[in-house]
Amino acid sequence: MSPELPSTFRISLNSFYGRSFSLILRDSKLLYNSTRPSNKIVRDPSDYDWQKFWKKTVLLKIWLWENEYLDKSSSDGSNWSVNIEVGNLKVKSYGSNSYPDNFDEFIQSVKELTAGLEFQK
Repeated sequence: MSPELPSTFRISLNSFYGRSFSLILRDSKLLYNSTRPSNKIVRDPSDYDWQKFWKKTVLLKIWLWENEYLDKSSSDGSNWSVNIEVGNLKVKSYGSNSYPDNFDEFIQSVKELTAGLEFQK
């Protein structure tokens, strides 16, 4: 049985002074973009990679993340967004200088899905 591909998959990490990264699903492939230096790479995760990723998202409970994580004491720094829909699961979350407690573990699972491409806050 093949794992279900998401109907929506968009992840972005942006730093005011540093690099930015994005990952978007298009035509069943993941399109990776980064700045400084500019990179555009296409990844086609295996069924096994998708299965591992979905299991990890359930363990991390990303589907229960709040809509926003904001630190209003700083106007620059970093921001991020995660918008994923697969089956009946949906997460649409955004943050500015604040993150869910398990955000680093989630980003590690994204790196595993994309065969180790650089993706960091």
